[in-house]
Amino acid sequence: MVAAVRDRRWYALAAGGCVLVAAVLLSGCASDAGAPEIRVAPATTAIAASTPGAAASAVGATAGTASGTDSTAALATAPASVTAPPSRTPAAAARVVTRGNPSRRMVALTFDAGADAGFTGEILDVLQRAGVRATFGMTGLWAEHNRELLLAIAAQGNQIINHTYDHASFTGLSTEKPPLTPAERALELSRTEVTVYHLTQRSTRPYFRPPYGDLDASVERDAAANGYDTIVRWSVDTQGWKHASADAIVERGLAGAEPGAIYVMHVGAESQDAVALPRLIDGLRAQGYAFGTVDELLR
Repeated sequence: MVAAVRDRRWYALAAGGCVLVAAVLLSGCASDAGAPEIRVAPATTAIAASTPGAAASAVGATAGTASGTDSTAALATAPASVTAPPSRTPAAAARVVTRGNPSRRMVALTFDAGADAGFTGEILDVLQRAGVRATFGMTGLWAEHNRELLLAIAAQGNQIINHTYDHASFTGLSTEKPPLTPAERALELSRTEVTVYHLTQRSTRPYFRPPYGDLDASVERDAAANGYDTIVRWSVDTQGWKHASADAIVERGLAGAEPGAIYVMHVGAESQDAVALPRLIDGLRAQGYAFGTVDELLR
């Protein structure tokens, strides 16, 4: 049975358990003014969400839309300068990681960006001064609304991972809503991948951070089916999102340090993570820790 899913900018075709997403990212996608006409790309250029790397290949082709190029034609032929990440054999279920390589004295600082821009600029300044690369869990909406910050995150060599499009819980556990269907989950992942790749030419695959950390076996299967074979959780939650003080964040962060630790923090203005960050970095370095992205930490 084939069901059509449509909103302002996207079409998805779900055939049984296999989701095909025909994504068209228009320039000015962050604007709320008027829903533009959208045409479905030919079947040969549709993004197969179940095939890792396929979405990124088609996303690279959307670069022409920024200059007003016909979106369907742009999807058909990607510019030679844009290369997609290599294809990966899909796993039956994504692995869930809370910690990296325990044999190296390295930790990963991760920042979720799903609400306001908050202290993102200050966080980037601290990271740059300290010579630290971090990982940012990015929602598509945040990326659309904060393009300059997104480009700055990428330009500094930080990693960007998929945090869904609008921070929807896949299971509904934390939001007390029904769980998303496989097609809805595929759309959440694809919208963010398309947005981030279109703006930065970097793929979020194969790393996915589920909003609220909500997870079950079906999420692991659906993430893998869409090219996200690694679900990134954490070993240390600074609890900045719970309004912990900067002092408490530093204390908690240093107490939880261990080789391979993954820290979860937030960029939003409600969190004091940015205020605590310089002292946390200094304290971890004093304990002999180096810093890496999640990708580097898992090697």
